[in-house]
Amino acid sequence: MDIARFYDDIATYYDLIFQDWESSMSRQGEAIDQLIRRELGFEYETPAISIVDASAGIGTQALPLALKGYRVTARDISPDAIARLRNETAQRSLVIPSAVADMRALRSSVSEQFHVALSFDNSLPHLLTDADVLAAFREFLGVLRPGGIMLCSVRDYDRIDRAETSTHPYGTRSRGGVEYRLRQDWVWRDAVHYDATMVIDQKRADDWREVVHTTMTYYAVSIARLVELMNEAGFVGVRRDDVVLYQPVLVGHR
Repeated sequence: MDIARFYDDIATYYDLIFQDWESSMSRQGEAIDQLIRRELGFEYETPAISIVDASAGIGTQALPLALKGYRVTARDISPDAIARLRNETAQRSLVIPSAVADMRALRSSVSEQFHVALSFDNSLPHLLTDADVLAAFREFLGVLRPGGIMLCSVRDYDRIDRAETSTHPYGTRSRGGVEYRLRQDWVWRDAVHYDATMVIDQKRADDWREVVHTTMTYYAVSIARLVELMNEAGFVGVRRDDVVLYQPVLVGHR
């Protein structure tokens, strides 16, 4: 499955995954800000801290962090997601250098070393093998300055019911006076891989019309395995934080 195509397909609608995208961004910005300050040390002034978001999408984490004064650079594999991020950035009068890049080749897309590397919203499990995940971790390590930190949020797959098929509804959303309903349909390929099909319907008069139907494969990698791979990549002090966000956050230091 093509990761870029999947996120190109949903870039226009990605904010609808959240009940209230603006409020969610604000909460996440606060939480990540506190985590960064705690991990780096409070002697840093926020404008001096540089961040690269390696799976920025439409800006769910990059935008609120830039609003807080961090120097944020954004990368994502989806051209349409980056295009929307640039639009959202302009609307907020922010400066977030952004470009299309695969997290497995992050170093070739940036020209500096950062205090923080981010990958949130369960982006890592789009990489379907341990080798690909390890390659991404090594890229994250390579773009960090000494003492820098990597933060990634992931789904805890040890808690996921692996029934052969299942439906995961997001509910009904309203935007610009138009109603939408969203769901994911999961089909397990094997013990550790599943296809997730995003379906988005739009209300038209008294009926619904499907506007998105796109599928992506995920690697249901355990957090314990991710910790092992982070250590293998060269991170130190690797730990799991279950308090900061709605998903577990993995923390590693260079």
